[in-house]
Amino acid sequence: MNENSKGIIDRLWGAFSSMKLGLTLLGIIAFVAGIGTVIPQEAMDQGKAQAVGGLWKTLGFTHLYSSLWFRLLLGLLCINLIVCSTKRLRSIYLRTFKLTPPSKLAQVPQKNKQVVKGELASLRESVQEFLRQKGFRVTLSDQSNPWSFIATKRRLGNWGSLITHLSFVVLVVGALLGSLLGFKGSFTEEAGKTLPIQAIQLSKGTVSETFSVSINSAEDRFLPNGERDNWYTDMSILENGQEVARDTLSVNHPFEYKGITFYQANFSNGARFTADMGGQKNPVVLQDQGQSYYKAPGTDLYLVANLSGSSSLKPSVLYQVYKGTGADPIQTGQLTSGQTIDVQGKYKLTFDSLAGFTGIQVKKDPGVAVIWLGCGLLLGGLLLAFYWQPLVISGILQSEKGKRGSLTVGVLSGKMPDSTRKALEQFVSSVTKMIS
Repeated sequence: MNENSKGIIDRLWGAFSSMKLGLTLLGIIAFVAGIGTVIPQEAMDQGKAQAVGGLWKTLGFTHLYSSLWFRLLLGLLCINLIVCSTKRLRSIYLRTFKLTPPSKLAQVPQKNKQVVKGELASLRESVQEFLRQKGFRVTLSDQSNPWSFIATKRRLGNWGSLITHLSFVVLVVGALLGSLLGFKGSFTEEAGKTLPIQAIQLSKGTVSETFSVSINSAEDRFLPNGERDNWYTDMSILENGQEVARDTLSVNHPFEYKGITFYQANFSNGARFTADMGGQKNPVVLQDQGQSYYKAPGTDLYLVANLSGSSSLKPSVLYQVYKGTGADPIQTGQLTSGQTIDVQGKYKLTFDSLAGFTGIQVKKDPGVAVIWLGCGLLLGGLLLAFYWQPLVISGILQSEKGKRGSLTVGVLSGKMPDSTRKALEQFVSSVTKMIS
């Protein structure tokens, strides 16, 4: 590697190890994310998103969180966090596992420091006894004059800040995995139908899988007291025409296959008819409340259905026939199961039975496990940083006259001055009592 390459790498390393860069990136991301909460997103409301000005759409603000430049900002922030964490890794490791006793007074913590005098042997024994009772991990110097020690407690707390920062990297990676490799969509289909997974209506992402989904049955079940039980969909997964998985899903009980999760989202009733046009019979299935219609071939007649008041015991359907773009129906009536009517002399219509339409949400997010890992790391890092702060006590014992000496001791305890002061006072008080 030549000098120019080394120089470029050093400059990049210096730039990405800057806390100022990290704060700047965080500010920019927060600002544009705030704009994204105001501007309608295509994934949430495509109609409103289409009404947004052309400039905002060109800049990607209507699909902000999947835009290339927003992902680039997140990537730069991740690099900054990784470089900063790498830079701090050695010092954290040394503070956790490689602390050495002070060899001179200047190495004893100066901000929280006290001096205890007494007999040399008694001071040494008292210090070691106190640290043993309180569960400190103690390292003693090899020298006897001056004798020194360093003791640590809750030393894993040193890693809290690093783990917290890295958890954000893991969360961003998880979100990017879900955005780049996952998809979200939905479909509404009647019982007895099969559709390819690639035929579902997508709100984001693309589908690479090739299996099909078969709706075996769709039910809106009620309890004996008349209250709704739940919506149930018996669904099969077909690979090359063969059933490879089957399950019944309902609200709060999804069905997962190869990382793709199917959620019961809604349910609508419907009706099955047979349309007879000159002896040619066609099956017709309509959703309730005019959510779908039937236009007879070669006519401008539109048929809609309403199941108001119908039940599984006495199935019936209200129908309306519209002509062209007319706002008022030209034919209305009610049909019971098996009944046939003539529709404007164009075709015969027979009501066969009730039908159920299930509404399913489909989601694939390969980043979910990574996001859960990031959440766990974030929680663990915060607990270590705020509730498991390391405590370090170090000191030097110097002889003065004969068997007497003075112990200079100092304490470090994260960024909690009250805790540090109390720890020092407890140490001095206990040692003083022991030697007296």
